[in-house]
Amino acid sequence: MKGQAPITQLLGEWQTGDKAVMTEIMPLVYDELHRVARRYMHRESSQHTLQATALINEAFCRLGNVETEIRDRGHFVGIVSMLMRQILVDHARAKATKKRGGEVNKVSLNDVQVGTRDPSVDVLALESVLEVLARTDPRKVRIAELYYFCGMTYDQTASALGISTSTLHRELAMLKALLLQKLSHGHP
Repeated sequence: MKGQAPITQLLGEWQTGDKAVMTEIMPLVYDELHRVARRYMHRESSQHTLQATALINEAFCRLGNVETEIRDRGHFVGIVSMLMRQILVDHARAKATKKRGGEVNKVSLNDVQVGTRDPSVDVLALESVLEVLARTDPRKVRIAELYYFCGMTYDQTASALGISTSTLHRELAMLKALLLQKLSHGHP
């Protein structure tokens, strides 16, 4: 893959302590991360105070606290995408706390709309379901992060997880059913 080796090498240098190398990494992944951030922000309220660029910047700030070894470009984008999701969850929690359960941000699970009238899901309820699911089936949570939130294709998601596309298809079908069940019954 074009650009794969240089970014892998740069990520290795960054993880061994050369923090200045991030200025070389950022331009290599910025467009891809900006697409992910725009996808996240598209699901948020039009009155959301964060912009896609601010979301990316905040995720990069939090990246220094990640202790996981980053293997390659796809893994890096996945981790930054998870950080973006967590930032939005933190923002929604703060807003809900501030308003004491007032208006909560909604996200759209485009592929999980089957059988529901309202394609919007409370981001905090979704996060609660994913937190519970992470204890028993972390791979399904990774699938949700990569496929729904990151916007990766079937092939990209399967490759990032090291599974076949048929396995991904089965896992995704089970994940959709589980999310629909839990979120439609208001049971995080």
